[in-house]
Amino acid sequence: MAQANLWGAGWVLTALDTEWKHVGKDEAPDTKAAQVTADTWKNTVVGAAEATQTTKQGLTAAATKNKDAVTRWKAVADEEAQAAAADVVRGRALLTALVAEIAPLARAEATARMNLETAVAEQAARVVAGQALGDVAVAAVGVNPATPATGARAVLAAAAATKASVEAQQAFHDARADWAADNLLPLQTELDSLKAKKAAVDAMVVDAEDRFDAAREQCKRAAFLAAQEAREKAQEVATALSAKQAEVKKAYAAKASFPTDGSAGTLCHYPKTAADAAQEPRKECLEGEQGKPLCCGAAQRFLKDGTKLSIETCQLATDTTYTYYPALPADAVVAPTPETWRFQCISGAQKLAAAAAAALTAGYMMA
Repeated sequence: MAQANLWGAGWVLTALDTEWKHVGKDEAPDTKAAQVTADTWKNTVVGAAEATQTTKQGLTAAATKNKDAVTRWKAVADEEAQAAAADVVRGRALLTALVAEIAPLARAEATARMNLETAVAEQAARVVAGQALGDVAVAAVGVNPATPATGARAVLAAAAATKASVEAQQAFHDARADWAADNLLPLQTELDSLKAKKAAVDAMVVDAEDRFDAAREQCKRAAFLAAQEAREKAQEVATALSAKQAEVKKAYAAKASFPTDGSAGTLCHYPKTAADAAQEPRKECLEGEQGKPLCCGAAQRFLKDGTKLSIETCQLATDTTYTYYPALPADAVVAPTPETWRFQCISGAQKLAAAAAAALTAGYMMA
């Protein structure tokens, strides 16, 4: 174990010695000088550190010099900046003064240029207008012939001639119009009078139409009221008529009805039967009161054309006529006039003879 520690310590010592050499171990007093001469000192850590220190010291000195130069430059720059600021202030003042002086001059120059351009354009227009205007007409003088106008002057001359002709024609037409107006005045007066009359008539027509419309409306209202009243009266008449018709019908039915109990007025004809059925007997009439026997008889009437109307009914055996009630017309308000027909018994003769014999016997006995 100790041997191992000894070996480890030896190895550590060797490593430390090697490292010592790297940092510049002085085995002899002239070792650094010899290494410097041999240019190997720089390869040691201390040599490299010294070289770096020397370099840094040089850099520090150079940086110090640069700092001093920068400080001096900054001071100069500050002075120049202050001077420049002052120059800016002076320059702005000068610029304001120049603008105040130059602006009116510039505006005057622009106005002058515009006036010049306008004058040039007007002159060019005058030249063109002069060319378009043409020459003035020149009358013939001696042997010199007349020279007609040209351009717009020729047009002006033609227009003047046309104007003179138109004015002459207008004067002529004005004279004709005045003459026509003088001749038209009576007719115009009459026409105006007629128009006034027509207007008055139109007003009268309008008034009459208004009154007619008003009267028509009144007539409509009156007609409506009359129709309403007539309707109410018609309803009243219809009600009264219906009541009257019912009254007449009831009263006439009471007179014209046939009893069915064999009393006077009962129908005693043979009933209608089928063709293959046996004939049923007549309706039997009652005996009647004492001395007033009833019989079944035929009441007849002959029409002008020879037609015979007949009805068989129970009546007094002594009756020779029969009161016949014609059929009541529909909606009749007056009962028809009863008719008188001839009547004759057709059955009960034995009863009649027996009654007569009884009457004679009673008379005889009373005598």
